[in-house]
Amino acid sequence: MKKILRDPLLHFLLIGAAFFLVFGLMKAPVGNEENRIVITTGDIESLQANFARTWQRLPSDSELSGLIEDKIRDEIAFREAAAMGLDQDDAVIRRRMRMKMELLMEDIAGLSPPSEEELAAFLLEQRDSFHQEPQVSFKQVYLNSDKRGAGVSEAARKMLAELAKAGPGADPEIYSDPNMLPNNFPLNYISDFEKLFGGSFATDLLQVEPGKWAGPVRSSYGLHLVFVWERIAGRDPELAEVRDEVEREWTAQRRREFKEETYKKLRERYTIVIEEQKPQTDDNKISTRSK
Repeated sequence: MKKILRDPLLHFLLIGAAFFLVFGLMKAPVGNEENRIVITTGDIESLQANFARTWQRLPSDSELSGLIEDKIRDEIAFREAAAMGLDQDDAVIRRRMRMKMELLMEDIAGLSPPSEEELAAFLLEQRDSFHQEPQVSFKQVYLNSDKRGAGVSEAARKMLAELAKAGPGADPEIYSDPNMLPNNFPLNYISDFEKLFGGSFATDLLQVEPGKWAGPVRSSYGLHLVFVWERIAGRDPELAEVRDEVEREWTAQRRREFKEETYKKLRERYTIVIEEQKPQTDDNKISTRSK
């Protein structure tokens, strides 16, 4: 019984049945129902709200009358077109109805909020997605390999010794070759530095001991002598820290799974026949030659 009650198709059918029931109760059996159009107060309020969102004011009486008349015209055109069968075999209408059907399924899937246990299990399962990467703050002295040529490594060694003597207060501006990079970088995720510097710079930067000058560290620009101020190791966060993000991702996945499960259940109710295509011949090929 538990398994039946948790079946997504059952949920979908029950809610769909409820919609039809409510719709049926709202309709009053007066005259010819097929030719009766009712503009409810809710419809009018919706028209006013849509107008206000566009024009930043409420519609005047004449404007509201025009909106109501346009809605009546729209309803009449829809009913007459449906009666003529104009909605059949129309690819646009089919796509629109499929989209509304799938949106309905997603809404149904979102009716049951996740428990703390479900969120914790989801976080564990998707921990790579929520892993907090390492962060680093540092300053750098740049050495242009192209201009310094073969002596760049020796120059870096001597400069590192000078920087070590100067200590944390050393001004990179005095030592750096001209470049467009900032001298100081505030605390940021290591992936951002990987994008900026390229190569193995970010990986090598994580190996530098904070609190002293080190290097040279190679990037796509050249060589760098770096002083790491702070380094925060990567870690897996607790649920309380990322609960909103986890719930958002859980809900999105649940909607996808519910939609797929419902589709599979509905598909089982149909007999699918795919006719075999005839092999193309020169006689039935469509010519693409320009006239």
